Amino acid sequence: MANYSRWEEIKKHKGEPSAETRAGIEQDLDLGQLIYDLRIAAGLSQRELAERMGTTQPVISRLEEGGGARNRIDTLARVATALGRHLVLSFPAEVPDQLTDAVQVA
Repeated sequence: MANYSRWEEIKKHKGEPSAETRAGIEQDLDLGQLIYDLRIAAGLSQRELAERMGTTQPVISRLEEGGGARNRIDTLARVATALGRHLVLSFPAEVPDQLTDAVQVA
């Protein structure tokens, strides 16, 4: 998985990001890693997952690399469905103790 090397690539081309930008990028990379891990656990290639989602292999590659732009909820729902999983979103008034902040990929 290329996600862990993406920081160096980002810094080389854009310089060191602000703390807020870095947090967003980390969330995107975490989500990409999760999609990758779930796809591998399901025994699917990127092409097979793409076929199940009705998209193309390059789209899956971009998702697994952090999406480039923020991943859309409808896309994530399609990933979950294609992997036989569920997408759960929550908007609690307070962050539960087990979460480190208001947004977490789990």
